[in-house]
Amino acid sequence: MIKNFVSFTGLFLLLILTFSKIIYPEQSSCIIWEKTFDNNGNADAGSSIVEDPEQNIIAVGGTGPTHFTFDYNSDGIVIKTDKNGNIIWKKQFGGKGIDVFSCVITKGTHYIIAGSKTVQSLARQAWLIELDKDGNVLTEKTFGKKFDDGFAQIISTSDNGYLAVGQIQLAANKKSDVWLAKFDENFNIIWDRSLDLGNQDTGMSIAKIGEKNFIVVANTITKNYGNLFQQGYSTFIIIDSNGNILKQQTFKNGPKNKFSKVKSTNDGGAIIVGQTSIKEKFPSEDTWVIKLDKNANIEWTRIFESYGRYDGGFDIVQTDDDGYIITAYSQVHQTERMNFDNFWIFKTDKKGDIIWQYTWGGPDNDDAVAITKTIDGNYLITGSFGSVSWPLNKVPGQCDLYIVKIKDIQISPPAPH
Repeated sequence: MIKNFVSFTGLFLLLILTFSKIIYPEQSSCIIWEKTFDNNGNADAGSSIVEDPEQNIIAVGGTGPTHFTFDYNSDGIVIKTDKNGNIIWKKQFGGKGIDVFSCVITKGTHYIIAGSKTVQSLARQAWLIELDKDGNVLTEKTFGKKFDDGFAQIISTSDNGYLAVGQIQLAANKKSDVWLAKFDENFNIIWDRSLDLGNQDTGMSIAKIGEKNFIVVANTITKNYGNLFQQGYSTFIIIDSNGNILKQQTFKNGPKNKFSKVKSTNDGGAIIVGQTSIKEKFPSEDTWVIKLDKNANIEWTRIFESYGRYDGGFDIVQTDDDGYIITAYSQVHQTERMNFDNFWIFKTDKKGDIIWQYTWGGPDNDDAVAITKTIDGNYLITGSFGSVSWPLNKVPGQCDLYIVKIKDIQISPPAPH
């Protein structure tokens, strides 16, 4: 449950671990600065981050109780800082029930945010909200049926509108489907589509691919929903601007595959990051990356193992030299009942071979959930720091929303012999 929609895990300020022969000890840390943000002692987690044209930072996520109960109440949280991470304002939105923000994008100096909100008598609804630069609500709408629905990501389109992806439950006795929706600039629905991929389906991420099409990545859970023994498969779907399916490919190797995010690449293609159990004995996870060309043909696939039994990729961004920086987690250490996550970031070249990697964190769960490139050529990451996994009556604990700014570590090539 903790990693399915918003990851409630976190950060500590002590940098403790680097591993693998790939990292160069003489290189300085990639971290420029890092900050944690606590909202009145709640469990706080970041799920998405952007930089606006004025180089201010906006992170969104969820804030709620330090112990999950059946009827717990959470809100969507928005934190705005200056370019150095100094807080400008912090606001939360929602009502009674589980409300959470999953994605933020900019529209000039306005902020477009997607997520899910509990609407009384209608369960959870997909949620869109537009804020001005001071955090005032300009437009807010909810969408869906009478059951649990939500948006995982929203992107801008060339016609000044938006495309959103998430999940929808069409009937009380029906499992969820992938949900796609096209909106105009005022959040009016132009079209929407539900896609049944076979079981408990969720659309995770969407990006442009080729000249005018889009790629959607989705997960299907087939067994043991929300726990370590969860199983399922992943799918990418190519659609045109009207939501018509042009191509679809499903990955069922291994007991558990999960896509987290898809991003457009400079060559018109796309890159997908997630987790897979193809290589290791189940239950387990490794970070998984798939590169597609502009026609959605697979160029290469990489599975990255670390010291942990449970590792996984959250997000990915292309660098100026056409490499990639991946944000991930690695459960490097053991606790009495289960491993805990450390922040794990690494850079690959354009073919997916690792150039450098870095891990850090504290004695509890720390997850780097989202990454974005900044105007000055560096990178911002958000996630959470310091959540607990055990005992169950303490989950997730008093974790904090985390923001870190990093730089690409420039590795000099070896001198010729």
